[in-house]
Amino acid sequence: MFKFLMILVTVNMVFWSTSAFSDSQSARSDTITLKKPPEVLAKWYKPANKRQVWLHTMFRLRREILAMNDYSQQGKQQAELEKWSQKFIKDYKSIAEMVPQWEEFLYLDKLSHLEDAVKQREYSSIAPILKKISKSCMHCHDDYQTVATLMFRSPDFNNKVIAEGFSGEKVSYDDIMKQLSDSVNRINIAIKDGYFSTANELIEPLEQQLEHLSTSCGDCHQDDEVPVERIMSASRALLPELAEQLELKGQKQSGRKLGEFAVKVCAKCLPYTDYLQT
Repeated sequence: MFKFLMILVTVNMVFWSTSAFSDSQSARSDTITLKKPPEVLAKWYKPANKRQVWLHTMFRLRREILAMNDYSQQGKQQAELEKWSQKFIKDYKSIAEMVPQWEEFLYLDKLSHLEDAVKQREYSSIAPILKKISKSCMHCHDDYQTVATLMFRSPDFNNKVIAEGFSGEKVSYDDIMKQLSDSVNRINIAIKDGYFSTANELIEPLEQQLEHLSTSCGDCHQDDEVPVERIMSASRALLPELAEQLELKGQKQSGRKLGEFAVKVCAKCLPYTDYLQT
């Protein structure tokens, strides 16, 4: 018998307010609390915004801190140090402008200390000031970064449908992933039980399902064919190779090829790999 290889990435979130996990006997002490960020934050992410304003602001802040630390340690390039400090002050203040609810977490009073230290060339004071200011970032990162990533940087397929589904009707992504999972598992079952001709007959319907699925990729990945090709090119190569192994009635080799298909094709769609448990 063979081991069916599979990457399982299961994300079972999100809990608003407090979520306690219990073992079979009693509630565990390690309670995990995830907080929902202010709704206004969505304005600074796609698709509500044309650009990933929030992310780019965070990236700039990190770059500005690094530049100031490096230049202050060198004790020279005063013009560059002043330039980066002004950029940092502007971006740091913009956090409160974008999400007013988080202004209370910011150390805005320390910005004047930073500005004075830069102007007076007190290079040894700059890194400690930046370290203190950076601690304010953790107020939000600790409480909101994980949930914000799930909400604003992960695709939402809840209302996504494919107009021409497997039977010609509109089909939700949940149903599509369930049907794909069933198809792969039926092939797996047939291989395990030695019904190689049955497994081979199931490949064509699976190919058709994947083709239907690929028609929706452009809805999100507009003008970008790479995601489609990255996944579909693998399926177009691996499924014929699987069929060859099935013709040879090699259980171990067929199982390995099906496992390779699952890893290189199915596991690409991270939000839905929980459907593909076998």
